[in-house]
Amino acid sequence: MMVRNTRNRTRRAAFTLMEMMVVVAIIVSLAGASIYYMAGQIDEGNKARVQANVKQLSDVMTQYKAQHAGAWPSSLQDLLVKDQNTGVGPYIKNQEDLLDPWGQQYQFDPQGGRNQGLQPDVWTSHQSVGTFGNWSNRWQR
Repeated sequence: MMVRNTRNRTRRAAFTLMEMMVVVAIIVSLAGASIYYMAGQIDEGNKARVQANVKQLSDVMTQYKAQHAGAWPSSLQDLLVKDQNTGVGPYIKNQEDLLDPWGQQYQFDPQGGRNQGLQPDVWTSHQSVGTFGNWSNRWQR
């Protein structure tokens, strides 16, 4: 005669609450570390974008001067319109191209005091990254 073990074996069909909490804690800590790292990278990306935009605006103003008998634009808005006398322009397609990554308009000084009067000054400032303009190749705090 055979004796059967009638004791039911319980099978584990799910994770315990403690295991789930450990997994969630690991995911949260990894997400927090990556967000902290990415926040710094966003500022670096905005800085690179500003540098490219300031250079582009300086180049566009040089082109404007060449096509307007040696006269610099009196404002950045002049770069958005077609000149009725010469028929050239616009040099910039839309108003958003005159905004920095933080949504502020680039600053403009047609006298070019920081460029020794050789070209107009174009710059932007933001509290998190400082000031950058076409008179320097570095950020200033």
